[in-house]
Amino acid sequence: MKDECDVVRDLLFSYSDGVLSQTSKKLVEEHLKKCENCRNILEELKQDSKNHEQIKEIDFFKIIKKKLSKKNIIIFIGIIFLVFIITFNILVFNHYNEIASTMEIYLQDNISDEEVENIKNKIIAISDNIELEYVSKEKALERMKNKFGDKAYLLDNYEQNNPFSASIEIKTNTKIETIESSIQDMPGIKKIITYKNNNPYELFIYDNFLK
Repeated sequence: MKDECDVVRDLLFSYSDGVLSQTSKKLVEEHLKKCENCRNILEELKQDSKNHEQIKEIDFFKIIKKKLSKKNIIIFIGIIFLVFIITFNILVFNHYNEIASTMEIYLQDNISDEEVENIKNKIIAISDNIELEYVSKEKALERMKNKFGDKAYLLDNYEQNNPFSASIEIKTNTKIETIESSIQDMPGIKKIITYKNNNPYELFIYDNFLK
């Protein structure tokens, strides 16, 4: 009996896995009918096998969960980056559209009041939808002092010999090129500055971080 139990117990692993030949399988089953100890060992093997499968299943789901977590993190980072790019571009081109609709017309020092009025009237005649401001030499100097802040005293010597030019600043929805071509040859104009052909990103970075 003992020898038969030893033989059967050696076969129980294969029996539990279902890989025994029909002859060996029949031998094991006949023995199990009359041997409680071997039946108990078989149940333990089945339980161990079940626990092992559960552990493998748990490990599998842990791996899947970990992979999904990494994937979700990558997707989240990608979405944040995409939102940043879209937002940045909206800010850049809103800023560009704003500044591209402006023009600075710097005037010669010896320009007469009549010539200034002629330039203003010429601009206004092109379109009614124009914001126009005349900036005197004194006001230009005052603006620069405001930019200098606590170091505005460095410009005190320029009160008597003001190096800044008077200008006419305009903002309009009319094509800037149209206005520029209409006034560029008028007397009293020193220089015209527009931003229409500038790089939008360079303008945004300069005005928001470097200026």
